[in-house]
Amino acid sequence: MILTIIFTENDELNEELEKNIADSRVAFYTKYLLEEKDADIVILSVQNNKFEFEKFLYELRKRNIRVILLLENEKVKEVEIALRLGIYDFIFGSFEINDITKLIKEKSKFSDVARLYKKIYKIKEDAD
Repeated sequence: MILTIIFTENDELNEELEKNIADSRVAFYTKYLLEEKDADIVILSVQNNKFEFEKFLYELRKRNIRVILLLENEKVKEVEIALRLGIYDFIFGSFEINDITKLIKEKSKFSDVARLYKKIYKIKEDAD
């Protein structure tokens, strides 16, 4: 069993995700997420003033919890923080519930986000 914790600011989205993801729960407080011992995956949206984003992600990743980030777009500062912490599962902008359930089944690889990494960290291709 893979336990998925849903932590977004959107009650309607939380409800839909909980209905469509087996073995899932909705969390309302960061403390719950940090104390939950059985969590495997956290579906997370940026929630202004609810938590210190980088520290919170670090604490989740330190426990090897997989994080799926729901972000407005790929230009937000949270992408850089997530990549630095080894988070590769992103959903940008509008999405369907099915997009998230597919991502749960097949997690992103570094090659899926290499373009973002290259852009953010200004990595130039070697000329052979």
